[in-house]
Amino acid sequence: MIYNFTNSFEWSIVSPFLPIFFYELVGNSFFILSIVNSLPAVLSVIMGLIWARISDSYGKRKPFILLSIITGIITTFLLSYVEDAWQLLLLRISGVFTGAAGGAAFSALLSSTFKERRGRMMGFYSALGLLGGISGNILSAYFYNNYGMRATLRAIAVAKIIPLALILVIRDEPERQGRIELRRAIKEALRFPHLPSSFWRVYAVRSVLVLPGSLGGSILAVYFVKFLGGSNELWALVSAVTTLMGMAVIPYGYLADRVSARLMFTLAGLGWTILYAGYYLSRDPYIFALFFIVPVWPAFHVTYRKALMDVSDYCERATLFAIEGLISTIYGSILGLVGGYLADTITPRNLLALSSALALLGAVTAYLLLRGDANF
Repeated sequence: MIYNFTNSFEWSIVSPFLPIFFYELVGNSFFILSIVNSLPAVLSVIMGLIWARISDSYGKRKPFILLSIITGIITTFLLSYVEDAWQLLLLRISGVFTGAAGGAAFSALLSSTFKERRGRMMGFYSALGLLGGISGNILSAYFYNNYGMRATLRAIAVAKIIPLALILVIRDEPERQGRIELRRAIKEALRFPHLPSSFWRVYAVRSVLVLPGSLGGSILAVYFVKFLGGSNELWALVSAVTTLMGMAVIPYGYLADRVSARLMFTLAGLGWTILYAGYYLSRDPYIFALFFIVPVWPAFHVTYRKALMDVSDYCERATLFAIEGLISTIYGSILGLVGGYLADTITPRNLLALSSALALLGAVTAYLLLRGDANF
């Protein structure tokens, strides 16, 4: 819980303006930006699956999480010296080989720790992360305007020592009986993994619901500042308020333990339909902000994470989260490339209208595909 708060606080100091920083580095091109984001992301999840298989076979999580954090410290510091798109792409690609070691391992550690009332536990866990995010968002414009992104990145790299220390004191209970050597774990990791059919069912719903965010979500920061004329300070405030509204994960978590995932997913799709329509209709940053702060994403987030945790009880945990991350990133990267191309060709505003229509499709898909399924 404390790790989540601390890590979120540090990341949220740079996250509101990092898309703008990258956008300027790549020469103000949405398409090139989507390439810079997509290629490292795809490589990351491929490496993440390899590391996850080793973690499941080895039965431990902490060594892989620590390796990932150390990599993050180094790459964040070096990011502050990047000057162009090629350097940015090279740095991000080089960092994923060991940086990908901790993602699925941490999700597995989380799932094995939260075994009861997962909806509400994930609600409180996410809420602490949001509190850290709110604190960082509030400070983000101050750091960006007074110190610049490069100096802020160097400070964040140093501050990441705190999450590193917190992971060191977290208890890691092996999920395998008996001892196993790392060499044997690597050999066992080469076996082809098997996932339950329930995973593929819920993932099919997820793949449609994320269409709006995958296509149009990445342009929102740039659209707000560059196209609607919102100030840096206003965007930082909107980010902070949006994060604060994300505290809805707590009641959503309780609700996810009581009602079906089908209903939660359907409502999330309908909510996104309204929000993206609002983005499209907005003519100034203040109206846009009123729609932006409405907390729809927490309902989807807590429901989907709970569903994955429930499925992970019947298979190798880290492997499930790694495969989910692999196909999600490849899928999202393809959509990101398409979204970047569409933003450059049909304009960002028209892309938001398309995203609204796709959100409605997601709501209908969730309602129909999970109908009659007792698990969801």
